[in-house]
Amino acid sequence: MKLRLIRNSMTGGKAVWMVTGAILGLMFAAATVALAFVRLDTPGLVSDLLSVTFLIWTLGWMIGPLWGGSAVLRNDHFALLPLPRRGLALGLLAAAFVGITTVVTALAFLGLVVHGIRSGLGPALVSVPAAAAQLVFVVLLSRVTHALFGAVAGSRFGAFVTGLLFAAMLVLTQSGWMLVVAVVASRVTETGFSGFVSTAIRSVPSGWGVAAVDAADSGDWWQSLGALAGLVALCVLLLAVWSRTLGQARHGRSVVRGSARRAAPARGALSGATGAVVRKELRTWLRDPQRVTMAVTPLAWALGTALLPLTFDTGLLLPWAGPALPVMVVATAYNLYSQDGTSLWLTLTTGSQRADVRGRQWACLLLFGPLTLAVTVVCTAASGYSWTWPWVAALVPALLGGGIGLMSYASVTALVPGPDAHKRPDSPLDRADTTGPSNALFFVALLPAVPAAGVVTLGTVLDNSLVGWLGAPVGVATGVLLALRLGRVAADRLTAHGPELLLLMRTGRPATPGTAGEASAGTGNAGAATRVKPQLTRRQEVVTLLSWVFGGLALFPQGLVPLIFLLADIDVKVWFLALYTPDPWSWAVALVMIAVGVTLFIRAVRLSTGRAGGKPATPQENGGEATDPSHSRHPDCEST
Repeated sequence: MKLRLIRNSMTGGKAVWMVTGAILGLMFAAATVALAFVRLDTPGLVSDLLSVTFLIWTLGWMIGPLWGGSAVLRNDHFALLPLPRRGLALGLLAAAFVGITTVVTALAFLGLVVHGIRSGLGPALVSVPAAAAQLVFVVLLSRVTHALFGAVAGSRFGAFVTGLLFAAMLVLTQSGWMLVVAVVASRVTETGFSGFVSTAIRSVPSGWGVAAVDAADSGDWWQSLGALAGLVALCVLLLAVWSRTLGQARHGRSVVRGSARRAAPARGALSGATGAVVRKELRTWLRDPQRVTMAVTPLAWALGTALLPLTFDTGLLLPWAGPALPVMVVATAYNLYSQDGTSLWLTLTTGSQRADVRGRQWACLLLFGPLTLAVTVVCTAASGYSWTWPWVAALVPALLGGGIGLMSYASVTALVPGPDAHKRPDSPLDRADTTGPSNALFFVALLPAVPAAGVVTLGTVLDNSLVGWLGAPVGVATGVLLALRLGRVAADRLTAHGPELLLLMRTGRPATPGTAGEASAGTGNAGAATRVKPQLTRRQEVVTLLSWVFGGLALFPQGLVPLIFLLADIDVKVWFLALYTPDPWSWAVALVMIAVGVTLFIRAVRLSTGRAGGKPATPQENGGEATDPSHSRHPDCEST
């Protein structure tokens, strides 16, 4: 069953993500096995490094359910079958070993077998069952973690933890090379770990396999057998705990009780239609678990990105945590109308589109404005770089105001349908797939800062501090103008094309000329029309996804980061191609990488928006899905 589901789900962009993940996983597995072949002068250092590596693999399996969402075979698929919990647990455990991640992890754990073979015959015999038990342990730990996380994911605390973990994954994905720099700078490969650290990493279950092999190498067979027995006992315990979670009724969703019933304010800033939307949005941001995740992720990402360079004693990125925060807010939280789902019909029938858009803008400003200001002041002051104050004073208001306007505009022009609030799965990340629009909006959200940055740059070139500080009012004016203008455009578009957006959210299919007329008939917009979302072929989906992935790699880690290192005269090479070339060519390589990244991003945007040309997708190219307009009709839309 799992093989059939995996085969049928490997279509379009999802297949590319699975293949890309498999390739990256094989690279990490090869690095783990290669580590076991390394010979170091420091005694026990290879064992310590393997223990750390296996700890990282274990943490990856624990976070995997959060990152990947629901499992392929879910427990509730078998709820109506007369199967005992223990038998169901054993069957699902066997099915868990059928998958790309399990195969890749098994290859990585061969590093323990290689370590045992290099130590002798006895350790080699111990390493085989140790590696097998280690693999069963991480699989069971993943299942138990998924069950526990599903029980708390619907709460605000679970959403808060989800945001932190998701931000940590983003930071490590984009800036994990900084940890490599920190390890190299600490010279741990020469001096080794301290005794406390070495004991700690072998005391956790992920290090018991290495401890068993090393104990066999030193002749302490009782300790070796004890470590193996501990792993087996832990697997049995995890299996028992997991089997207890099977067959239970689905956990009820958390209900957040509101405050005492009070009358709406009759006057003041929060009165009227716009004030009602502001109050509703602020409560939603604080109560809805998905909104909590979206509020925590940008803050944790900005702080993590700025604080990570402190691992090798530099605070160069601290002042830029404030400007980075509103940029990530746009990328993660722009799809607001999709999160509210089909409740959009309330706004359409009451004619409160303009008040709804303005209220959402004010709520975002009241929520993220103080956060951005506090992060900017604290991080810039802590960095000690006084020359950055004119920059952050100019960039923050421009990015914050422009981001709020861009969120309003993108929420009605680039809406991605997802499940309604009452139909959301347990995992907060099982929602609308906004990967493509979010990547594009991340870079578009940087554009509002261009005028203010130009003024500060002019002041820096002229060595005139007064001109440099003029960037602050320019940034404020840019942010206010963009928020007002884009908000007005969003309200007008919501008024004109609201029925089409409602149809998209109800059916998951874009409106066609026929369905657009039907959807708008009941709301007085019979003449409204909307541009049909392009239907991409499988080849175009693959090209689009690869353009996003390799465009990001070329533009940032191989383009902008080496260019900044060259400007700041930082002698850190790591994996930056430009820094390995001779001095005259380093600049050229960095600029070429930037050009390649920009070109790939433009290609991805053109394909996503249907501006790259090409023939329309046929049903066969879309995996057999019909594209006839009549198939997009929905009885609910006709009643609307």
